[in-house]
Amino acid sequence: MAKLRGEPKLTNCTPVDVFRALNKLGGFKIIEGSLHTKVVHLATGKSSTIPRHGKVNRYLLRDFIDNYLCRDLEISKKEIYKYLWC
Repeated sequence: MAKLRGEPKLTNCTPVDVFRALNKLGGFKIIEGSLHTKVVHLATGKSSTIPRHGKVNRYLLRDFIDNYLCRDLEISKKEIYKYLWC
């Protein structure tokens, strides 16, 4: 995917930042586990996981955005970064 102008570096994102952005996007169910949280898209049933310890690794978060949110769910980066900026 092409990098957007003004795209955040995503170096200081906490799991709470990610879950807050997903709640604002809407249509997700967040299921907490012991170390990871499962994110389920309600319309498609597709799921992914986010670790809940400390900050989310920026490469893992970039993969989550590019592969799960953009490719699988077809949500635009512009829409995602409207809510996720950390």
